[in-house]
Amino acid sequence: MFKTAKTKFLAFGAAVLGSASLANAAITVAEDNGKITGSLDLAPFLTGAGVVIVALGTMWALKRVISLFR
Repeated sequence: MFKTAKTKFLAFGAAVLGSASLANAAITVAEDNGKITGSLDLAPFLTGAGVVIVALGTMWALKRVISLFR
């Protein structure tokens, strides 16, 4: 199914971002006027996004190092 490293990485990135997008929310809705109040915890999403960005940077750096040896 995943024949190249690029497709494996894309699948892994999609899995990380998919699981990281489950942000925790503490939201309440007032019954009298329907006003929504609460807070949203973005830490899981930002952690997943950070992991993907670091992985992309690492791949880019490795590609640059390998190109120096050619």
